[in-house]
Amino acid sequence: MSEKASSASPLRQERRPPPSSRSRGIVWSLILVAVLIVAFGAKPVYHWLKARRAEQFAAAGDAFAQAGKWDDAAQEYRAALQLDPLGYRGLEGGARLATLLGHPEAVDLWEQVYKLPQCTTADRQEYGELLVKLDRLNVAQRIIERLLKSDPDTRTLDLASRYSHKMGDSAKAIEFARLAVKRSPKDDTARFQLADLLAQMTDLAQRAEARKLLWELAGTDGIYKRPAIEALARAPELSGDERNRVLEALDTLSPPNITDALLASDLRIQLHPEDADRIYDETIARWSRGEIADSIQLARWLNVHQQPERVLALFSVERALKNNKLFLTRLDALGILQRWNEIDQLLTRSDLSFDPSVVESFRARTAQERNATLDAELHWSHAVALAAGDPFKLRFVANFAEHSHATAAALKAFEQLARFPEHAAFAYRGIQRQSQQTGEVSAQLAAAEKISALAPDDPDAAAQLAYLNLLLETDVEANLATAKKLAEKYPNRLSFRVTAALGYLRHHAAGSALAQFEAPAPIDWKRAQPAWRAVYAAVLLANDRNDEAREMIATIPLDRLNPEQRALLEPSQEAR
Repeated sequence: MSEKASSASPLRQERRPPPSSRSRGIVWSLILVAVLIVAFGAKPVYHWLKARRAEQFAAAGDAFAQAGKWDDAAQEYRAALQLDPLGYRGLEGGARLATLLGHPEAVDLWEQVYKLPQCTTADRQEYGELLVKLDRLNVAQRIIERLLKSDPDTRTLDLASRYSHKMGDSAKAIEFARLAVKRSPKDDTARFQLADLLAQMTDLAQRAEARKLLWELAGTDGIYKRPAIEALARAPELSGDERNRVLEALDTLSPPNITDALLASDLRIQLHPEDADRIYDETIARWSRGEIADSIQLARWLNVHQQPERVLALFSVERALKNNKLFLTRLDALGILQRWNEIDQLLTRSDLSFDPSVVESFRARTAQERNATLDAELHWSHAVALAAGDPFKLRFVANFAEHSHATAAALKAFEQLARFPEHAAFAYRGIQRQSQQTGEVSAQLAAAEKISALAPDDPDAAAQLAYLNLLLETDVEANLATAKKLAEKYPNRLSFRVTAALGYLRHHAAGSALAQFEAPAPIDWKRAQPAWRAVYAAVLLANDRNDEAREMIATIPLDRLNPEQRALLEPSQEAR
């Protein structure tokens, strides 16, 4: 082949030598590493992808929630939690939605949020607010204590105030409310909370301070303008000029509603009692043809004012039968008029839409008012039997029997209700109240033991159990220790100090018992329970302050004391 031809042909590729064993080892090592990465990294990557997808569902849930599309939001949060059960966004969004809609699973969702490292102060505050609202105070306590440790903001202080109020510690509640107002002087929520607490106090100066705050809020254009004016309308110490000012303020509220109209009518009757009939008629003419809810509220107001004939003229029986609440106001009016036969006839109608247990409860009350004791007992038994198996029906029967002073029937209904774990605490408290009516301390003690077992962190349950044990002189040392601890932790709770005083009295330490009543603020004994006054009188007697003891005993309705409580006053015979 010529040199020219050789140059024109394609260039031959240079042959490479075969890879060495070392090169092959490196390649296989890289392949093995890659396989291991895929094998061991697949699971984390998969979880990461699931978490990312869950966050997308949660974000969609947030968008639907902001738009008020609750069902769509719930579906998105549910999908997020199915993919990532411990994902913060899904749990937090679901918890807020469940809280907003009042669903019971809200507490469980917030508990999971609380355990996560991403949990924020706002999350803890909302969780605490829900717990206080639901009276889950023992759990709320640890949330609030944590919030208070780190420079609490106004919302935390307001939450602590509400918690303290629920715990019965009014002084602490006011203290926190004042701190909230001090921190945010222009925060209307904090100011209204303080005013609301002060308005409930017995001290006239505190109630005057409440009115001052309410007048300030009434002069604003914020969301508390209407509630402040309504609170002022209900205030008991308004002067004539103040009533006129409140009337003018009520007239400026827009849009008008029946609540404000009835408050205004109350004020007009207070200012001009001689014009009461005209005021009733004008109020009826203005609101009787409105919504059914207005008619119900108007009828209830008239019944409170002992105007049953006007209620009966307000709507026909046929209209009342279309709404159970309206029908109940008619029954109340007939009850005020003692027209029990007419009530009984209405309750036998076939077109009633009430549950049979409700009808039987009313028939029992009717028979009771007609002094038909056997018929009443029969109807109460039927009511309890018909409600058995349904805790909400049992709650109605128990409450209705209690308000009807049918103690035996109420006890029976509460005992049936106690079989349902989620209603047990409510039921045992009802049993305790009814046992107080009968004076059976042993039954009260049994119920108190059940309540304390169900709520071991509830100070009220612990105090009540200690009080009853001390009243029966059972295990004095241990119950005195419990009472002392509670009185020291909650010095503003008079009931706790009464229990501690009884413990010292049983321990023959009269001076220490008396010290429990030496508080900085004076005690308004006229508002105190007869049982508490009995303990105080017994302590006075033990300290040879017989004249003061006699004065206190004179204020006690002895028929409202059980035998053990009356026994505390037996030394008073010598004092007399």
